[in-house]
Amino acid sequence: MKHAVISLTLVLAVSACGDRLAFLRGGDAAPSTAVAPDAATPRPTERPATEAGASDGGAAPPAAVASGYLGTTVASLGDPSSPGLWLETSLVSVEMPGSVVTEDGRSTEVTLRPSGGAAGAGSRISLAALQALGLSLTSLPTLTVIAGG
Repeated sequence: MKHAVISLTLVLAVSACGDRLAFLRGGDAAPSTAVAPDAATPRPTERPATEAGASDGGAAPPAAVASGYLGTTVASLGDPSSPGLWLETSLVSVEMPGSVVTEDGRSTEVTLRPSGGAAGAGSRISLAALQALGLSLTSLPTLTVIAGG
């Protein structure tokens, strides 16, 4: 009895579809409900080729930020034997000039270096930059990082 009810239900469901299933019986293709596009319909356009992605289909590398706010980071002392004013941070992907600003407004120009770390992993700052900001060598300052000079 169960099989009869299921079979009857399937027959009714299929027959209710009528012309929509004509293509299953070898008839014409299923009716289309799509509207033919007109001249005002936006169409996809081909993307312009880029150096990195023109021939191999790869993605172009991200463009370096010319200048502006990059974010904030907590910094610890980096390699004290590495000279200069620098900040290694995950906020940049290429080395560039920039500056850092402490929470109380002191700032200094530094070279921003990519750290290769995950976003939010913190940063390392040079001994000379810590001294230029008047910070303790053991401090963990929160710094605002700005690209450009």
